[in-house]
Amino acid sequence: MADVSLRQLEYLMAVARLGSVTAASRELFVSQSAVSTALADLEAALGITLFVRSQKGMRLTASGQRAITAADHVLAGVDQLRESASRERDEVEGTLTIGCYATIAPILLPKVIDEFSRRYPHVRFSFVEAAHETLLDDLLNTRIDLAITYHYELDTVRATTGMTAQLLRSDPPYVLTPVGGALSRGDRVSLADLAAEPLILFDLPPGGDYFLGLFAKAGLTPNVRFRTTSFEMVRGLVARGLGSALLTQRTVLERSYEDLPYTTRELDIEAGGLGIEVIQLADRAPVRRMQAFIDVCREVVA
Repeated sequence: MADVSLRQLEYLMAVARLGSVTAASRELFVSQSAVSTALADLEAALGITLFVRSQKGMRLTASGQRAITAADHVLAGVDQLRESASRERDEVEGTLTIGCYATIAPILLPKVIDEFSRRYPHVRFSFVEAAHETLLDDLLNTRIDLAITYHYELDTVRATTGMTAQLLRSDPPYVLTPVGGALSRGDRVSLADLAAEPLILFDLPPGGDYFLGLFAKAGLTPNVRFRTTSFEMVRGLVARGLGSALLTQRTVLERSYEDLPYTTRELDIEAGGLGIEVIQLADRAPVRRMQAFIDVCREVVA
C-alpha cells in the first residue's frame, strides 16, 4: 500500500465537511486540481472509493464515512503532538469550528468570538448555525469541534450518547406581545392568558416542542396562528400585532427589523430556565484550543 499523507487526510476532511472540491480548495488556499489529485491518490492508496461524485457535489460512501472517523483520530493525535510541542511557547493555534443553535448564535456568539480571537489570534476560527439535531449530527461526524445548544429534556430529542456537556447558563422563557395589547398591561403573563391569544410559535426544532410542552404541562392548548423557524420573523410578526410569542433569548432593543416596537413580559411559571450548554465528543481528547474556547464561553456567557 502506498503511503498516506497528513495533507491527504486534511483535504479529505475539508471536502467531506464542505461538500465539494471547489469549496475545500478555497478554504485551504490551494488549487482544485491539488485537492482532486490528493483525493485520487488517497483512494488509490487505501483501495476504496471515498466519495460519490455528482453535479450536486461530493457525498461520502460508507467506506468514506469510516475513513473520516479514522482520519479524524489521526489528525487529532497529530494536533495533540503539535500542541504538546507548542506548550513551551505558550501558544494556542490550529483550526476550530464551532456549531451554535441558530437563536443563541446572534445573541451570545459575537462577544465570545471577539474575546476568543483577541486572546488567541493564531487560531483559525469558523462557525455554523443550525438546529439542535443538525448540530449533534455535525459533532458526531466531526464536521464541528464543539456545539453550543440548549439542554432539551424532551421525548422527541435524542440523548447525547457519546457526548459530554458543560452548562453555561439557564435562560427562562419570556413573552413577546404587541404594544397596547391585552397582555401588555401587567408585569407578568400566565400561560392561561397566553393560550387565549393568537400565538406565534418559534418552531426551529426542537424549540416548538419545548414551548408547546410548557402549555401541555399546564393542561392548556395554545391558539397557534403562525409557525416560523426564524427568530427575527417571530419578533416582526409580534411587532405587527399578529400575535404573541415565547422566546428564551433576549435582544437589547425591543424592536423589529421594521423598527416597530413590541413589549416583553415575564412568564408566570415555576419551571426553571432552559439550559445553554457546550457539548463535545466524549471519546475525543480535547486539544488546547477547544478547552480555551470553553473557558472563554464560561467567562463571557455565564
